[in-house]
Amino acid sequence: MPKTSGKPSAWFVRSFVALGVVLVAAGAGAADPAGDAKVNALFQEARAAFIAGDYATACPKYEEVVRLRPGLGARVGLGDCYRKMGRLARAWETYRAIVDDAARIVATSKSFTETSTARKRGDEAKARMGELEPRLGWITIAVPEAVAALPNLVVTLDGVPITREVFGTRIPTERGEHVIDASAPGKKPWEKGLAIAEGAELTVAVQALEDEAAPQPEPKKPPEAQQNEPASGLGTPPSTPFLDPAQGPRVSPAPDRIPEAPKDGFFSTQRAIGLGLGVAGLGAGAVGAYFGVRAMQKRDESEIDGHCNGNVCNELGYDARKDAYQSGNLSTGLFVAGGVAFAGGLALFLTAPKRSKTQTSSIILGPSSFLWTGRF
Repeated sequence: MPKTSGKPSAWFVRSFVALGVVLVAAGAGAADPAGDAKVNALFQEARAAFIAGDYATACPKYEEVVRLRPGLGARVGLGDCYRKMGRLARAWETYRAIVDDAARIVATSKSFTETSTARKRGDEAKARMGELEPRLGWITIAVPEAVAALPNLVVTLDGVPITREVFGTRIPTERGEHVIDASAPGKKPWEKGLAIAEGAELTVAVQALEDEAAPQPEPKKPPEAQQNEPASGLGTPPSTPFLDPAQGPRVSPAPDRIPEAPKDGFFSTQRAIGLGLGVAGLGAGAVGAYFGVRAMQKRDESEIDGHCNGNVCNELGYDARKDAYQSGNLSTGLFVAGGVAFAGGLALFLTAPKRSKTQTSSIILGPSSFLWTGRF
């Protein structure tokens, strides 16, 4: 059996340090007690402004709600707000994304409540799309293969870049003036302005991009002008100091004693790392306990006032039950990771050497002798 030193290898130490950093960051980001309260407050404010007809206030609040919690219900509200503001193309695109996501949830989810809610939201969004389509204009941007093959090609509609997947497909737009442009490095930009009416469909073909003019070389100066120019000194090699051959090269004298290496105290680097991992493990355990309590609270909340009857829930009960499952899973993961970090930190702390050996040496010079002594 090979003999081991009892000291963890470098990769072992680095692995546990990385784990500790991840756990501390996860605990700091997860322990945000104002998350749910902020989303609920924003949703209520957006809904109140929408009912009051203040769409300029409601839409940004709906956008923030969707950014924090992109549920299908909030996104339907955002699409309705865009429609009331007259941003019909943006509303249609929002509804289309809801229809796509709802179909994916229906196809993959095993929860009856989640499937029925997704099917309901998808049907609502699809109906609203049908109402908007006659009021929109439609633009198809055709990009020839030679243009599409240009490196770093950028095609925009009203300054907004469109992806290559959209080339040749119908894009919804509001009636009025629009601008299409295309650009690529080394090519002259191309631009096309157009006007589209409600219900109209137009196809615009991007033209081939012309090469940019090559830069003109600077004129050469006549030989007389080059001879009269003062020397800049940029090409002159730096001068070297003169060395006296009689003196020989100068050598710095060696010190007569090598300083002693500093001694490690009780908290060596390994012990400090072990202590940090232990603290990170305890912190992860504390955060896991918090989410465990939260999971029980959300579970109880889903059953209050009949929001959930067994596994059948309304929308409020479904959100609470979903939060309970997520908090429970997060609690379990943090407990496991915290235990691993604590055990690793304890192992590093206990296996650290008590004191490293010092190395001292000295050099003694005599008229005709040289002696090097030391203790290792």
